[in-house]
Amino acid sequence: MEETEEVTSSSTEWITVSDPKQAGWLFSQDLLHSNRDSNSLFLSVDVRQDKEEQDRTLVTFYKTDNVRWTSPLRCKLQGSAAIAKVFEGEPDHLIPSVSAELLENNMFTVAGRMIGHSFLHRGPSLSGLSPAIIHILFGGSMETAPVTIRDCPDLDIRDTVKMLDGDNELKEFDAIHQLCLSCGLPAPNATNRKLLSEQLLLHAVIERTRRQTNQFQKGLKETGLWPLLSHRRDVIPILFPRESEAQVTPQLFLDCIIWPSCITVVFESYKIEDDGESDVMDVRRVSGYLKTFIEEVSQKLPCCSTRHNFAD
Repeated sequence: MEETEEVTSSSTEWITVSDPKQAGWLFSQDLLHSNRDSNSLFLSVDVRQDKEEQDRTLVTFYKTDNVRWTSPLRCKLQGSAAIAKVFEGEPDHLIPSVSAELLENNMFTVAGRMIGHSFLHRGPSLSGLSPAIIHILFGGSMETAPVTIRDCPDLDIRDTVKMLDGDNELKEFDAIHQLCLSCGLPAPNATNRKLLSEQLLLHAVIERTRRQTNQFQKGLKETGLWPLLSHRRDVIPILFPRESEAQVTPQLFLDCIIWPSCITVVFESYKIEDDGESDVMDVRRVSGYLKTFIEEVSQKLPCCSTRHNFAD
């Protein structure tokens, strides 16, 4: 990585622990704990409102500048919403949208704040981001970015790239020439066409989205995650998983539950010990029922393979 920020957390166990998920959890818990006395952030979403209004509430919350995003968070649901579509393309090859309006409104900074904040609180990640964009996001050079044709959401540019990379006679030469000129590239000919195909693809995927990626990085940094991501590259795939790795599973739900301190959760089964206190027994019993319900009902419902990410 080209940039490394100073580690400011009070504990550094996350640097040496072998499991990247555990490293991310330790870092997040330490960061949140060190800011526990800060003024709480409060987010209220009315699920009875239409989706656009819910989106507007979330965007307004995350567009606020000069916020300590590691402060305690209080959420209230009345009655998730998604951010405006700031990423586009096919699964596992999403890139930032080239919409000028989104860029001018700092929506990629908003997206970075949302994703980083969600990670700190063990919420959903952004799945399906292009490896080439992840490479640039964390300081990789354009020359070594693993760009593929599938990273280009513009089908017209895709067709032109394929045509230039082939050996057949170029059709619609004038249109191809104009596209090359708009990207600051020379006119195609028999000797430079394959090089032009690579340069056009890089321009479409990396150069056109450079400012968006910088905004996105800025938002992530504001949530305090950058020291973790700088020192632990193995955490990056957890923050930006492949789509196939981002399915909602029973274990995902179980991992996010803070179980009552009066019970010991045994993940193979659950047991209730007689301690003479009916309220503790009730908590244990309900917790056991909840765990069993999550495990069993998810096997019958197709919705449990549904993804939740910020690109939808």
